[in-house]
Amino acid sequence: MPQWLTSLLAALVGAGVGSIGAVLVADWRKRRSETSERREALVQRYLFQLQNSVECLWYRVENLTRGDGRLVMRDEYFETTTLYALGPVLAIERLFALEGVYPQLAAHYPDLGEFLRKHRVEYALGDDFYQYDRLALAEAAMELGGDRFRASTYLEFRRRYESKDSGEGEWLAPARKAIESISAKRPEVFLDHLEKVAIRIANETNIPSGLKSRPGTWRPSSPSR
Repeated sequence: MPQWLTSLLAALVGAGVGSIGAVLVADWRKRRSETSERREALVQRYLFQLQNSVECLWYRVENLTRGDGRLVMRDEYFETTTLYALGPVLAIERLFALEGVYPQLAAHYPDLGEFLRKHRVEYALGDDFYQYDRLALAEAAMELGGDRFRASTYLEFRRRYESKDSGEGEWLAPARKAIESISAKRPEVFLDHLEKVAIRIANETNIPSGLKSRPGTWRPSSPSR
């Protein structure tokens, strides 16, 4: 084979290999970028919202059970604000089910997804707070924005709850009883559950948590990934 033909074939093969390599590298970078974007979307839309709501609920229960918060609250204020402290947590957990978040977590945050599925806050509310009463509070703390649901703001929840025509005050009577039961019977167990959930999210996503800096705060038994 002439030298010129050998050189031409070598150049063509080299160019082909280089082109294939460039395509593979570009595809790998694209998939990596898409994975990073999906993880970030999960953090921004769901995980940060859940962590923040769980921490707010922790501080409310801690104030009611370890502090003097209940002594200075009017009954109406206590009822509305404490229901709202619990409502968004249940609402976000409800969104995890409605919007298929658990399978997404299984793909991008597998350990965290499994933990959150097994340690849902609603499971720590006690057997007296029945499933559909929990759903009622969860959905009372949700709003439809465009084609997606989100957790209500405090003013949105308060307007609906205090409206004489909504009937939500009557529907949420079991939720009021559940909150009083938690405060009276098992506050430490419930606070510990909330703490574990908030800190596990913080450890997995690097979202700062006020609970994480507290002395004696729970840590997972194995390093997070």
